[in-house]
Amino acid sequence: MPGNEAFEMVAERGWSRGLSNLLRSGLARWFKTRMWLIQSLVWGGIVGFLLGTILFGQEAADRESALTLLAIMAGIMPAIAVVVIMQGAVVGEKKEGTAAWVLSKPATRASFILSKLLANSLGVFVCMVLVPFAVAYILVWVHDGAAFDPARFLGVMGTASVHQLYFLTLTLMLGTIFDSRGAVIGIGLAVLFMQQYLLGTLPFLRYLLPWTLAVPIQDAHDSLILTLLSGYAVQSAHLITVGCVLLECALFVLIGVWRFNRQEL
Repeated sequence: MPGNEAFEMVAERGWSRGLSNLLRSGLARWFKTRMWLIQSLVWGGIVGFLLGTILFGQEAADRESALTLLAIMAGIMPAIAVVVIMQGAVVGEKKEGTAAWVLSKPATRASFILSKLLANSLGVFVCMVLVPFAVAYILVWVHDGAAFDPARFLGVMGTASVHQLYFLTLTLMLGTIFDSRGAVIGIGLAVLFMQQYLLGTLPFLRYLLPWTLAVPIQDAHDSLILTLLSGYAVQSAHLITVGCVLLECALFVLIGVWRFNRQEL
């Protein structure tokens, strides 16, 4: 039939069946709507306004304060948006019945979860890491007359990406465990804001929680982002934290896939 020419043959098999189609749909939600523009303007505007106020709003700008603000605003604050955006990524589709409808097609449950992970990870990276840090890079360049070391600045963006990935995968996993948006967003935000208190009680958690990737505990050397921005030497504790956080992200995804495979929709 002539109408069949509109369909695209997909050769995926096994656990990845349907991944490419689901991924295209997820990316379209970010980049074929105004979502990417709105998020980019919000986070680029927040970082640009606050950092610009410190750098250009005083006769003698405190560069250390500016860098600390950058680490917090571009590292910690977007994590709130990540949790809010991801709270309905799985729960919303389960409640609306779209998850069951999608999985009635030739698509696996693993592909469903992985498409959410990949599409949202790219959207978060572009809008909440690349854009605001590019704004910060330009502002500091104009203020200081010299740009950050490119390699270190790429490390800064990589560190911020790992920080956001932690909360993205955590919230994704929570969405496969709970059927309530309130539980998902509540636990996600609780983990985000309770980190500093947990670190005060159990210092070894600095290696398991992403707090020190962005925010220092006592001095600037505690924060990997500030360490890179300030030109300090990266400590072994920083690398251990990055490795542990990435392993936790992988574990969250595996638990999410395992749980979703055993859930009735």
